[in-house]
Parts: sequence; C-alpha cells; structure tokens
Amino acid sequence: MKTMRAVVFYAPKDIRLVESPVPKPGAGEVLVKVGAALTCGTDFKAYRRGHPVLLGPLPARFGHELAGIVAQVGKGVKDFKEGDAVVAGNSAPCDGCYFCARGQNQLCDRLKLHNGAYADYDLLPPNIVKHNLHKLPSGIELATAALAEPLACAMHAVDLLKVAEGESALIIGAGSMSLLLIQALFARKARVLVVGRGRANLDLAQAAGAHDVFSVEDGDALTWARGQTEGRGPDCVFEAVGLPGTWQQAIALVRKGGRVCLFGGCAPGLDVPVDAHRIHYSQLSLFGVFHNTPKYFKAAVELLGSGAVRPDLLIAGSIPLSDVCSFYDRQHGVSNQKMAVIP
Repeated sequence: MKTMRAVVFYAPKDIRLVESPVPKPGAGEVLVKVGAALTCGTDFKAYRRGHPVLLGPLPARFGHELAGIVAQVGKGVKDFKEGDAVVAGNSAPCDGCYFCARGQNQLCDRLKLHNGAYADYDLLPPNIVKHNLHKLPSGIELATAALAEPLACAMHAVDLLKVAEGESALIIGAGSMSLLLIQALFARKARVLVVGRGRANLDLAQAAGAHDVFSVEDGDALTWARGQTEGRGPDCVFEAVGLPGTWQQAIALVRKGGRVCLFGGCAPGLDVPVDAHRIHYSQLSLFGVFHNTPKYFKAAVELLGSGAVRPDLLIAGSIPLSDVCSFYDRQHGVSNQKMAVIP
C-alpha cells in the first residue's frame, strides 16, 4: 500500500509529521500531488494558540496554501485530468444556504476551511473541485501560484472598500499580508502609504509598490499621514496587524467620510474601545473583512499569471516537508516573508 506524509495539528504547539495511506478520490474528488505549499501568518497564529475556524475538529491536517499536479480524479470529474498543474482554494460554497446563494460563502454557517497543504498529497473535496480549483496559466511556478489564497483575501478587502484610481490608501502594518494588499491596491492605481515599524519590512513595502512609508519609531503617524494627504488623512485605511491599538489608530488616521478596513483579525472575546464621536460626526465607514470567495480566488490566479505580483518579495526560500514541524517550533514570531514547503 502506497503511503504519504502529512503534518497534523493536535494542539497548540503540537504538530507532527505522520504517515498514512495515500487516499483514493471518491466521486467528485481530486487527489493533488503537492508541489509547493506556503507558510502563513494565520498558520503561525494557529500553531501558537489554536484556530477553531481554520482547523475545525482536532486532530486536523495543517497548511492551506498549495499548488500541485493532479494525481488522480474521482468519478464524475470532467474538468481536470491527471497531470494538470492546479492551484486550490481552501473553501467553496456549500450550495445550500442563504449566504452561499449570495456569493458570500465566507459567511456560510456550514463553512469548512480545507487544510492539508503540508503533505505529499491532498485530497480535495467535491465543493472545492467544483468551485475553487483552477488550472494554472502557463509559465507560473507552483510556489507563486500558492500565493493565490492570501492574495484573494487582499483583493476581497480592496474590492469591498471600492478603492478607486487615484485615491490614497494607507496600510497599518508591513507584514506579508501588507505586501499583498500593496500589490492589490497598486493594481487599482491607488496611491499606497504604509505605516510600520522595522526598516527591513518597510523597504520591502516600497519594493512592492508603496509610494511612501513611515516607521512609528520616527515620530507621529497621524501627523505624517495628514502631511501626505494635504491635511485630510487618507481616503482608506487598512489595518493589517490585528491589535486593539492599531484598530484605534486606523479610525484616527482616516479622513472625514473615509473608509476603514479592519483586516487584521483579533483574538476571540477581545473588546476594542473606539472613538464613537469621530465615527459618527466624521461619517466614517468601518468594514470587517474575512477570508475570500471563489470570485476573488479566480481573480488572484489571473493577477499572479499576469506577472503583476512579485513573489520574490514574499517567498524567502524553501524547506522540505520533513522540516515543517521544527520550522514552526523555532519561529518565535510571524515572519514577514513566507517559506515554500517542497515535499
């Protein structure tokens, strides 16, 4: 019997590389031989404290950003065949609820996020095969294609705020998701500003297309942001950190009548005091943004295929599948750059 390796999450800070039989795809399923998976900030958070939304019941397969080659298809699958290079989203509509019927499958009450990227093979369920599995454009590398899932999240946020050409958009945070937000905003021809801390991360932000950057270690971000926008403040602010202080900062930085995207997820049960007077009298619009949909995943694949995104700024190198557990164990923070996991 042919076997495979897969990283399995048992509890916070307890992931293990286990061996099991290679599954055979059932009706509507596709078995993908993983060519490249990517480490992810969400996976880092899940590793440290758990993540019931991402992982579901435990133990659970780990990793959710992958591209690879179709190894076998199940009965009824007509759009894919063995040997196809593909990239897979980690969710899809259930085809039977209020939210999925309205193109909001990220809000589906039965949402089940698919994991299993850190493995030799990944068995994709029928709803993902039907809605969120894509053949790759010619010439795109597998590790680059695996950026489609986080890029889709960034494109979802940018679209929800209806960022228009020429508008100013400020991002708080200079991590890997900030780099993707920059490139999604750059594609919309917005003027992109970034507020962060570390110089190295801010240099990457500029290389990704940010028009100007500012370190909070150098002074007051509010004064700088207003100086960049003729005293008004930016049209849109994207909070990409996920801390109470930066949520509050986003509300303070945006112009009157502006839009704020609360992109960085906070821990469950966390309350954030906000300036209710400013929200009301400055007529601010606040948007929570979670995950993505097949619409944005497809758009992300197309943008990656166009060459408009710089994967070299996001992917620092590669590690073998056998090193995934030790890699997460020795990382004490979320790295700004991803690593490609090559089985």
